[in-house]
Amino acid sequence: MDWVIFDRRDPSVVVELIRGVATAGDPGEYGDGVEVVVEAPAPSFLRDVFGAEPASAHIAVTKPGGEVGYPFHVRLVSDQGGDAARRAPRRGGWAISNSAGLAFLMQKGVAGAPYDWADLVKGAIAALTALRTDAGDSGWRAAVDRTVFRAHWG
Repeated sequence: MDWVIFDRRDPSVVVELIRGVATAGDPGEYGDGVEVVVEAPAPSFLRDVFGAEPASAHIAVTKPGGEVGYPFHVRLVSDQGGDAARRAPRRGGWAISNSAGLAFLMQKGVAGAPYDWADLVKGAIAALTALRTDAGDSGWRAAVDRTVFRAHWG
């Protein structure tokens, strides 16, 4: 993945990554969709000594076949597992889930409503900030992941 570095106070580069993937309707390498990954800076030395791991938010921009539409899922990956979702700040129009030990946030919306990419990014960053309270404003990074493979049941 090609990472771009950004400042948490100005995540416009992440919004543009998401907008580009959505506009293209990119189905990804395996046809299961594309995610934009946002990663908080590495843990401080002291937190790292006690086993803290980097925290990331995997924003599912497109679904299988490249479809774009609500709800948008954000999978939180951290050393806190499924409990990470409970630490995320409550946001109007969002839901949280601890599903089989995985933490998810969901930005909900009405069918046909315009997409609020900025709110999607702000929600993901707010959750990561709650998980990584020692993360500064600079040193955040984001990348497009086209190698998403989702299990298909049924």
